[in-house]
Amino acid sequence: MIRPRARTILRNPVPLAVFAVAAAALWLALLAIPAASRAETPVQVCEVSDPTAIQVTVEKVRSSKGLITAVLYSDNPDTFLKRGARLDRIRVDAQEGETQLCLHAPTAAGRYTVALYHDENGNKEFDRDFLGIPTEGYGFSQNPGFRFGKPDQDETLFTIDGALTTLKISILYLQG
Repeated sequence: MIRPRARTILRNPVPLAVFAVAAAALWLALLAIPAASRAETPVQVCEVSDPTAIQVTVEKVRSSKGLITAVLYSDNPDTFLKRGARLDRIRVDAQEGETQLCLHAPTAAGRYTVALYHDENGNKEFDRDFLGIPTEGYGFSQNPGFRFGKPDQDETLFTIDGALTTLKISILYLQG
């Protein structure tokens, strides 16, 4: 009489164990990838017909961690970078390399400044060390470059004139 053979998997548990370990490793690897990088974040684009729109391309973003926060200020030097003086603010997911965002001016003509920072830890604060040196990347319209302290507002002003305005702002990282 011929006995039915036991299944190979039961007789030789090694292939099953290898498969289980590989599946567990793949699952853990997928969990370690942040949700923002698993699904492509749509690009924030201004409507071309909006005369108050300011399309900003943020360049040199070093990672996809956290948020890019951009703030629009008027051309009044007394309110430049002052808390509560913003005309518009937007926070978008950071995208390594370039991040797109759209701000809106209150009128279709005027002079404005954009200040932005890469909030890598996502705490919605512009972090600095004990000396006051920024620990997160930052940038301004017109890319005035590195300064000890904030730039003069005149170096950061741009004009909108009733058509879609486009800006490119490079982020400057002082640490890390």
